[in-house]
Formats: sequence, structure tokens, C-alpha cells
Amino acid sequence: MRILVTGSTGLLGKSLCPMLDSEGWQYWACNSKIFDVTNTKMVNEIMNKISLDFIIHLAGFTNIDQAEDNPEKAYEVNQLGTKNIANIAKKHNIPILYVSTDNVFDGTSDKPYKPTDATNPINVYGKSKLAGEREIIKATKKHYILRTSWLYGVGGYVDAMLTFSNFRKEISVVDDQIGCPTWVDDLSRKIVEIIKEQKPFGIYHVASSGSASWADFTKKIFEIKKRNVAVTSIDKSDFPRPAMRPKYCVLDNSEKLPAWQNSLEEYLTAKN
Repeated sequence: MRILVTGSTGLLGKSLCPMLDSEGWQYWACNSKIFDVTNTKMVNEIMNKISLDFIIHLAGFTNIDQAEDNPEKAYEVNQLGTKNIANIAKKHNIPILYVSTDNVFDGTSDKPYKPTDATNPINVYGKSKLAGEREIIKATKKHYILRTSWLYGVGGYVDAMLTFSNFRKEISVVDDQIGCPTWVDDLSRKIVEIIKEQKPFGIYHVASSGSASWADFTKKIFEIKKRNVAVTSIDKSDFPRPAMRPKYCVLDNSEKLPAWQNSLEEYLTAKN
């Protein structure tokens, strides 16, 4: 198995690549410094020299607030970059797996979103990722689109909260945004499973089971690590940011992952 992994130095890529290695698969891990997905000429020149069996497209512009301030860059990476990679998959007739986001939904639902539910993103990040999904679908039928939610791992949100807890005894966190905190290791294992089992092509929702607000999630972090930090719940209106966030973005998983509380405990226990 010869696999191209774009965005390999991101939060998910750092988790996934060692698992690909454990499978004995040959993979080319690249980032924007050595493989700029937005450079159509470069992408085609390099890909003409490489033989592949599969593409895992993780590269993306993922900072939600920065996307609002710089929409051109967000679309350049999330739409044009994805289009370039999707066309390579089409040209070589190989499957492509694209990791998307819960932000393709507007958050007005009162029940978990299914893969078949209508999309309606309310921020530039969600709109640009949805545009990437459409480029994938337009280019090839051999695609997996995995929508996920609130990813954390080494260097992510959980680690940031633990760092804050070393200096602060109280922290304010929004409690009116609901999602599915998802450990990158769980998602990485599911990606490997999808490839090995050659699951049917299509759109999948892959996030931790259950749901939580950011305040719930943060309280659980401190509870597990026994940190004496008070979490004050606030509304997102009390913490204005450039980009709107969906209020409720719980995914109805087509591929079940463990409960978010169990995965969080496993992640934090391993950090001891």
C-alpha cells in the first residue's frame, strides 16, 4: 500500500502516520513546505513521478477565526487545494479520503446531524470545507468524506487547558456550544479501519460518542487530572470572536467511536 498523506504535521497527521507505519504501509508524509496543495503545477509535476494506491487529504486551513479574516486564503487551501488533490485521485483512479468538519452545518438542529442532512455553513471555514467536499464528489466516485468534530491531541485544546491550569485557578468557558470532543487517535484508528476493510465510498460522520459543551469538556479535563481549577460557564455572546460558531453540532455517527469521556481519560492517563 502506497499512500500520500497531505497535512501530515497537523494534529491528526501526527497521530495517523505512526499507525500507517505500524500497518507496514509505505506512505509519503508531506506538509505545505514540501508539497503546496494550492500550487496546481507543482502538484501535477510531483504526482506524475509517484505511483500511489491511496490518498489521505488532511491539509487544510483550519483556524476558524483566521478564515473569517482571510477568506481568500481559506478557499485557496480548502477548495482549490482539495480540487488539485481530488484531480490527482481521478487521474490515477485511486481512492481519496478527505477529513471535513461539523461546521458544514448551521447548528440549528435539535438532534444529531446525519450524513444525509442538508448542509448550511455559517462561517467561512465551514463554507470552504464544504466547497472542498464538493470538489471531491465532482472529481471521483472513489471517495471517503469523513466529517468530524472538536479534535484534540498532543498540542491541542486539552494540553492548552492543562497549561492554563498551572497559572490560573479559574477559567471562563462557553457552555452554549455543543459538540463531540474527539481524540485524534480514535479517528486515526477509524481511518486505518476504513482503508483496510475497503468500506463503501461515501460521506461518514466520525466523532466521539456522546456530546458536551466546551465547559463540560473542560471541567472533565480538570476532574480527571485532579486540577483545582474552577470553570465558569459563559455564553458565546460574552466571548465575541470573528467567526460565528454553530450552536449545536453533534454528529450522528455512521462510524461509532468510544464515548468522549472514556477517550479523554485514556488520553490524559497516558500523559502521566
